Amino acid sequence: MKYILLLAGFLIATFTAAFASPVLKMEDLNYQPDVRTVQLYPLTGDPLQSQLLPPVVPKGGQLILTFDKLTNEIERLAVKIINCNADWTISQLSPIEYLQGYNEFFITDRQLSFNTKVNFVHYRFEVPQVQVSGNYVLVVYEEGNERNLFLSRRFMVYESLVNISASVKNPVGVEEAFRNQQVDFSIGYSSLRQVGNPQQQIQVMVRQNFRWDNMMRQLQPTFVRDYERILQYDNFMADRQFKGGNEFRVFNTTSMNTRLLNVGQINLRPHLNEVFIIPDQSRNGWAYNRIFPDQNGRFMIATVQGSRDPGTEADYAEVVFTLKSHELLEGKVFVSGGFSNWRLDEAFEMKYYPTQEVYQGVVLLKQGIYDYQYSLLHKDGKRDDVFLEGSHGQTQNNYEIFVYFRPFGARTDFLVGYKLL
Repeated sequence: MKYILLLAGFLIATFTAAFASPVLKMEDLNYQPDVRTVQLYPLTGDPLQSQLLPPVVPKGGQLILTFDKLTNEIERLAVKIINCNADWTISQLSPIEYLQGYNEFFITDRQLSFNTKVNFVHYRFEVPQVQVSGNYVLVVYEEGNERNLFLSRRFMVYESLVNISASVKNPVGVEEAFRNQQVDFSIGYSSLRQVGNPQQQIQVMVRQNFRWDNMMRQLQPTFVRDYERILQYDNFMADRQFKGGNEFRVFNTTSMNTRLLNVGQINLRPHLNEVFIIPDQSRNGWAYNRIFPDQNGRFMIATVQGSRDPGTEADYAEVVFTLKSHELLEGKVFVSGGFSNWRLDEAFEMKYYPTQEVYQGVVLLKQGIYDYQYSLLHKDGKRDDVFLEGSHGQTQNNYEIFVYFRPFGARTDFLVGYKLL
């Protein structure tokens, strides 16, 4: 009887562990709460400015992955790379068709944090170059145990096989012109072979400020000029326009000894510092005004203490965000940006304090320069980035155009054109 109970306990524990294992998704996700400050960016001459670039590189370009694990123990981690179709479903290509060698790589650059109050291990990995253009997902997991996932991140590799001419303009119409932006462009595909039906074989997508949640997919051309081999996209319809949004709010925590941009107070505590951002208020209804240069929602890890390696020497702190509000709003309020992967998760939700008439939230962030905004999640589940920030046609935003092509008989979508506006 004793052995039966032991066996039953073992089976229950096994099934429980299996059930608790996170499911890999072809998205930007952290699967463990102690995995922080994940950055995937191109390797360029300036290591600081590189952090602000999206993980989109030409064929042969180099990407760098960095992240932290809030622990004192260095772990053996592995990486695999998955090729995806244009819609981010897994393609039918085998790894041997887009990689040189076996599809398992090991992270060997692992360093303990130095002179920080919060202990962490900093990991750095140079992403192997792929042989085929298109969409990819990079997955980090425990060596020898692929079910113990750490993170997944999307990246794109492109070829310049089409000509993209594009412009950002204010739409026609009084309200739309003040609040929205439209991206008009044309694609010349004369260099592509095996194009029998361009409207089916060529897929075009546009996104704003490197965000996945507002990406416009499966755009259809307004005009098809077969003789010239040009697709024209004039996105004058309201459902094909982007909200201009507002310039991002910015704060700077590169120093824990000096209050820099938009930092109101710093509490130096024995084990974890506390940083209070100067209280904000809703900007909806305000006139457009560009006060501070922003990075369109991105963030940069840096310090001003003269550290040689911000990756290991920048410390973590509890950053306190405060939003003034005379009343409890209909819905949930979140602080969001590139640091949150634009997700409205519980970790970034703000609580309302009626006596002080403020929303307040605390986020553990590494020292650096951050863009952020406030988002409202309505009771019907609809996200609203305009309710607390406003929207202006003059706002300076980044737009990316992605052009995918699938030849007849191909088993994946190739990224044959990319343009950053």
